[in-house]
Amino acid sequence: MEVTLKREGGLKPSVKQRTVGMIMVGIGVLLVLAGILLLRSIGPQVAPNGLRKNFSALVPFVGIILIGQGLLVLRLKGRRLIAWFMALPAVTFILAIGVFPLLYSLGISFIKWDVQVQERPFIFLQNYGKVLATDRVWHALGVSVLIAVAAVTLEFILGIGLALLLADELPGKGIIIPIIILPLMMAPIVVGQAWRQLWDTRFGAINHFLSIVTGQPVELRWLLETKLALPAIIITDTWQWTPFIFLIVLAGLTAVNVELYEAAAIDGATSWQIFWRITLPIIRPVLLVALLFRVIDVLKMFDIVYILTGGGPGYDTETVPFYLFQQGFTFARFSYTAAASYLFLILIVIIMQFLVRRIGEV
Repeated sequence: MEVTLKREGGLKPSVKQRTVGMIMVGIGVLLVLAGILLLRSIGPQVAPNGLRKNFSALVPFVGIILIGQGLLVLRLKGRRLIAWFMALPAVTFILAIGVFPLLYSLGISFIKWDVQVQERPFIFLQNYGKVLATDRVWHALGVSVLIAVAAVTLEFILGIGLALLLADELPGKGIIIPIIILPLMMAPIVVGQAWRQLWDTRFGAINHFLSIVTGQPVELRWLLETKLALPAIIITDTWQWTPFIFLIVLAGLTAVNVELYEAAAIDGATSWQIFWRITLPIIRPVLLVALLFRVIDVLKMFDIVYILTGGGPGYDTETVPFYLFQQGFTFARFSYTAAASYLFLILIVIIMQFLVRRIGEV
């Protein structure tokens, strides 16, 4: 018979609950110890890409999860305990596919992992120092920032303009809006392939259109020259993601009281004054949220660059994600790539925190 005693703040865990919690903690401790012994037993004679060596760190990680869950079982009571057990499979799955790869890659960033050498010595922050001392990293960061600033600025100008234009009732509005948001529904890889054909030097529709406008043959090498490749990437991204800004701003405009516009018009305010003094302050929180999403998304741009230019010519259009892809998957510099990825993640978190605070101040 299970006995529970009342105490301040609730009931003590039952005997069965304590038993289950202690078993989970015990199994977790055993897994941690077994994992440590397994890691110590693996030497450089094991192949660098061997299954045993790559997944040996998973054993103590599972043990840590079980210990944490066992402690929660010992602490939680009543409905909270039932809710935790119902959420346990999902939490375990998220930890396994989310947290473990992050911790594993963080560990990799502190060692020297070379596919040509079996040993993996601990070098602490040397990989991070190499990343910060590499000029190509700073160039890739500059390209990412340039694309982000230019593309997001164009998207906001066009998106706000379209939203203001279609905020009022217009003939055919129900057809125009679905057409405008159509690029947003397309996969980036499809967008990249389509625009690669449009930017083609000899057979692309863009050069053909320019030839018609100028009245003479135009064969601009859009994807083969630095001064043209970057604008091509920016225009492509703007075409796809302007509808995103358009939808968010259009939704924000519905929150503006029409009576404010009428009062301003009676007072003799111009259209620009109405937009600057009434519309913009009201939709500012919406714009900041859209800015947060778009800046982070553009900074991690990979697919468009991969399809259009492949980082070329040379590495003039190489963004940080594309640079990390090449270093990790082409040159197999795993530890260096992990360190560079975490530095890039820190940068994105800083930008995100800044924008989130600005949103909270509104």
